[in-house]
Amino acid sequence: MPQTEAARLERLQKLAVLDSDAEDFFDALVRVAAEVTCMPISLISLIDRDRQWFKANIGLEGVTETPRQYAFCDHVVREGATVQIDDATLDPRFVENPFVTGDPGIRAYTGVPLTLADGTHLGSLCVIDREPRTLRPDQIRVLRHLASAASMALEQRGALIRQREVAKAEAKRARRLERQLDEKQQFLQRTGRVAGVGGWELDLKTQTLRWTEETCRIHDLPPGFEPSLDEALSFFDPDVQAQLAEAMDRARDKDVPWDMTIPMTTATGRHVWMRAVGGVERENGEPVRLAGAVQDVTERKKATLALEASERRYRKLFQYSLGLICTHDLDGVVLSVNPAAAASLGRDIGDMLGANLREFMLPERRVHLDRYLKRIEAEHIDMGILELVAADGSLRYWRYQNVLDDDADEPYVLGHAQDVTEQRRYESTLVEWSTRDPLTHAMNRRYLVQLEGRDEARGPWGCVVVDLDHFKTINDTQGHAKGDEILVAVAQQLRDSAGADDVVVRMGGDEFLVVIDHAEELGSFLEHLGRDLTSRPWSLSLGWTISRPGESVDEVIARADDQLYAHRAVARHATR
Repeated sequence: MPQTEAARLERLQKLAVLDSDAEDFFDALVRVAAEVTCMPISLISLIDRDRQWFKANIGLEGVTETPRQYAFCDHVVREGATVQIDDATLDPRFVENPFVTGDPGIRAYTGVPLTLADGTHLGSLCVIDREPRTLRPDQIRVLRHLASAASMALEQRGALIRQREVAKAEAKRARRLERQLDEKQQFLQRTGRVAGVGGWELDLKTQTLRWTEETCRIHDLPPGFEPSLDEALSFFDPDVQAQLAEAMDRARDKDVPWDMTIPMTTATGRHVWMRAVGGVERENGEPVRLAGAVQDVTERKKATLALEASERRYRKLFQYSLGLICTHDLDGVVLSVNPAAAASLGRDIGDMLGANLREFMLPERRVHLDRYLKRIEAEHIDMGILELVAADGSLRYWRYQNVLDDDADEPYVLGHAQDVTEQRRYESTLVEWSTRDPLTHAMNRRYLVQLEGRDEARGPWGCVVVDLDHFKTINDTQGHAKGDEILVAVAQQLRDSAGADDVVVRMGGDEFLVVIDHAEELGSFLEHLGRDLTSRPWSLSLGWTISRPGESVDEVIARADDQLYAHRAVARHATR
């Protein structure tokens, strides 16, 4: 340290500032510092033996001091230079500091030393944010100006206290204080120009209103303009004037400060948005003046209004869109859902919010949701068909195209879908019409294309070819209607003898094919069918075989046909 700690503490004690009441000048400095840097916390911190004590405080209301061992400002005093920390969680000096790991959750910190004329470092003027931040060089320059003003004011304050003890120098000290006050006023004028913040003061007794140069500039008026209170209020619409008058009355009567963003028309007719803050100053408990600051925030307000308009448009789109819109997190928990999506499932919006998408899926389909969540987290976009269960137990199909938004604090998925349930049913009906025989409801020959693509890993399949004996005679003697009736009955007989996974195919006319999914069940099918034929008024000729690796479907059917003809030849020979 540039001087001994004992000497530094002695110098601090002589200023008689520790544990003193709040003072408007120092409060104004931290307000300007917070405005210039757009940080929520600004302090004038003095480092005592075992503590840091706050002379001025914005953003940590109710806190007057903290232990020195955890004080960021202690590093400013020890180094005697500006300390800037963009993210305390990345700085090994502070990563375990309780003010980082706990309240107030410090992330960004910039402290400028409060240095007296003799080089003694008393503390720091600092600004703090709960989010990582990096200040621009011009902002740091303003902080240094403010720290100089604070240091000067602290030293001057100590001098004033000492001067009060020496009555004979009272007049001389008063003149010097007036000059110093003027210097501080000039300094604040310069700082206001840099920061774009203007000040004002209203004497409640004389109703005299004073503006700084920056306040005049904001109103498009020349420096030094001194309006009356009525003239100052005339820049605002009547309803805004009423708001300001009410705010001033509350401040004067109840010590309630104000901070509002209001529209204003300048002297040249420009329409701007102005942030106005103010409060009351008292002497001996009596209100003597109102004081505050103004700032042109037109661009900031335009951006806010544009964002609000965009959010309103999104809400209307979300609420009234015919599309199905919802958001969910990466665990599948529903965060929001629009009326169209809820109506598609026949559910209330309230019942869906906070529920997991798994709750709206068949148990065997939930594994597909897990795969979808992994895909969209990795790729940030996914599309496909989602099968959901409606409130009445029916299945609904949503064709979706979803994207992951990871710009927010918590990533979420924005989903947009169409209900294609009817389309799926129509397509399913078309497929069924194209692959089923309309008379017997057995599959038709087109099914063989699907069979051709059977996965060999499923093992061999059994093939049974079936001919209805003497079918032509039945048609000729009993009519085609009777023949159709028998064909329907035969198809049902084959289905009754087959297993749940087996498929009956009508190859044409009176020819059928039975696909036994598990070849080892071929014998059971033949046995069951044989018993059933003993009670039927018709007979069937059968041929069967089991598929071999690498064989085509036609080759398997041909071998079964060969066996059928062989069996038929043997049967005819036996009847001669």
